[in-house]
Amino acid sequence: MRQFTALMLIALLAGSLAGCGESGTSKTGTQAPSTPPAWLLVSEPADSISISDAKAVAEEGATIVVRGRIGGRKSPITADSPVFVIVDLSLPHCGEDPDDKCPTPWDYCCESRSELAAKSATVQIVDAHGAAVAPIGASLKPLDEVIVVGAVGARPSEGVLTIRATGVYRVPG
Repeated sequence: MRQFTALMLIALLAGSLAGCGESGTSKTGTQAPSTPPAWLLVSEPADSISISDAKAVAEEGATIVVRGRIGGRKSPITADSPVFVIVDLSLPHCGEDPDDKCPTPWDYCCESRSELAAKSATVQIVDAHGAAVAPIGASLKPLDEVIVVGAVGARPSEGVLTIRATGVYRVPG
C-alpha cells in the first residue's frame, strides 16, 4: 500500500510539473501564436522608391514609401529602441562579394562613409498619433530588405532623410 501511495504521489507531482513549461505554450504542447506588432505590415505597399530618389524629392511632413536594406552601422538596430537605419539597395553590402569574409556585412564597411551617408536614411517607428512605439525587439534584423511607409521628418539638409514610419513590410527572401 505504501508503495502504491508513493507512486501516486510521484505521478501527481510529475503531472503538476508538466504544466510548468514555457509561457505561450498551450496544453496541447504547441506554441501559441504571437501577435506581430501593429506596425509590421503583412502585405507589400505599392509604389516604393529608392532612398536616393526619396532624398531628391522628399518634403518634410509628406507621406513616403521607401525601399531599402537594414544596415549602415555595426548595430543598425537597437533592441531597446524603435529606430533603425536603412541603406539604398543600389549600394552593395559587404556580404554580397563571396570572397569577402566580413563578420558584419551589414555595416557596409567596404563603402566610403560619404557614399553610405548619401544612400541611407533613419527610420523611427511611430503609432498613428506620432508617438514612438515600443522597441522593435526581434521583429527585424540586419540585412532585411524592407519597405517603409511613413511621413518625412525634419530635413535640416537635403542629405538627411528621417522617416517617421507607421508601417514596415519585410520583403521575403
